[in-house]
Amino acid sequence: MKQGEVELALLEFIREEFLWGDEDRELTLSTPLLEWGIIDSLRTAVLLTHVRERFGVYVSHAKVNSRNFRDITSIAGLVLAESPEHDPQAEPVAASTADRENS
Repeated sequence: MKQGEVELALLEFIREEFLWGDEDRELTLSTPLLEWGIIDSLRTAVLLTHVRERFGVYVSHAKVNSRNFRDITSIAGLVLAESPEHDPQAEPVAASTADRENS
């Protein structure tokens, strides 16, 4: 599982489930999800269920915070970090894609 794959899957899920398609394509990987009210406590629960079903990753309640859920890149990084396949010796996963988008 790669950062870009997780980001794309999360982007599409959030567009379809929370923004009813986002026809204007305003949602990006760095959109501030909490600040814009795109996710709230109920939608976070729905998103966590999707992550568990789609990626087989259980995110503990201790990891559900504004830093880890600020944008799609952050959520994807969390999913990869919590994945059973994650190698803790590897470089951080969230920074690379965010850097590409901001370039």
